[in-house]
Amino acid sequence: MKILQSVHSFPPSSGGIEHHVYHLSRELHALGNEVVVITTRDEGTAGEEDFNGVKVKRFFSIDFPIFSSARLPLFAFFAMLRENPDVYASHGYGSIMPFFASIAALLNRKPFVFTLHGYPEVKGAKRVFYYFYKFFIASIFLRIAKKVIVVSKASIPIISKECDPKKIIYVPNGIEDVFDCNLDYEKKNKITYVGRLDEDKGVDVLIRAFAKIKKYFPELELQLVGKDEGIKGKLEALANSLNIKPYFMEVPYHQMPEVYCESKAIVLPSKYEGFSLVWLEAIASGRPMFSTPVGEAPYLFEQAYGEKKERFLFKNEDELVVKLLRFLKSQKTFKKTIEKAKYIAKEEYSWGNVARLTENVYLLVAKK
Repeated sequence: MKILQSVHSFPPSSGGIEHHVYHLSRELHALGNEVVVITTRDEGTAGEEDFNGVKVKRFFSIDFPIFSSARLPLFAFFAMLRENPDVYASHGYGSIMPFFASIAALLNRKPFVFTLHGYPEVKGAKRVFYYFYKFFIASIFLRIAKKVIVVSKASIPIISKECDPKKIIYVPNGIEDVFDCNLDYEKKNKITYVGRLDEDKGVDVLIRAFAKIKKYFPELELQLVGKDEGIKGKLEALANSLNIKPYFMEVPYHQMPEVYCESKAIVLPSKYEGFSLVWLEAIASGRPMFSTPVGEAPYLFEQAYGEKKERFLFKNEDELVVKLLRFLKSQKTFKKTIEKAKYIAKEEYSWGNVARLTENVYLLVAKK
């Protein structure tokens, strides 16, 4: 089966959707499928290349400073038409790629499958773009889609308002085996954030919380790992006003396992998520994962941490301070919980399993 995956960005660019599509495509190829990825072209990347058997075709785009996925690669649409695969697939609400892929599928009379990675919660001026996208772009590709895959069960009630609920299928994210550290977090001194630096990630909450925690544990360091989406200067000013000096880093994805292994704890204070790969990567690495209860977090944390999940979920800055301090003051008592969670993540969320479930969806729509 020939599968076309379209996505607004692809590795070496870093991000949850980017790495989802990379790992999924690689595993689908391993299952015997021909996979072509159509994406945008970043500086320093080739127009065409082969990623372990997966063909990647990149196109220059017009980028808009609204969302990281708001990129317009006009020639990508014509490439999708020419490829004429058995199944068209696309990823990410807020991107133009699902619209392009769905129209190409319609014109070539082939099935289209959309994957929702998270539903944006927007405020202010961004709402104008959001409503335009919802009513004039998403409404079209969701109508054309034969199936809508969601990586988060929490997204189902929301997206059900925009498409036929019978189309929706849940397939979670996956995790690589390389995320595997010794349970030696007690010896580390870094509190780490992993993700884009943008307003929706709530990094300011972590900075303010860390400033309070450092008064009790002055040896701790704050590490912010991710691509700047325009707010780094604002975060630096906030940190300076609180007399702390976080380390800002952009790290190639293949070095991310080391980032986790050198951390004491990982914090994700996002305002919204679908199913963040950071959760799985941190848990599988044997590191305590603290997060806001957004998207799939409540379900995943209950599965991983059981009745102790509330130790790792926080709703605001004050709760984060309380829960991090509790962990820092009694780290040994967390070890069995973290070790069990690590085993569960590795057993339940392999990319091989995710690819097989996704392939079944593609086969289902291809036969109709």
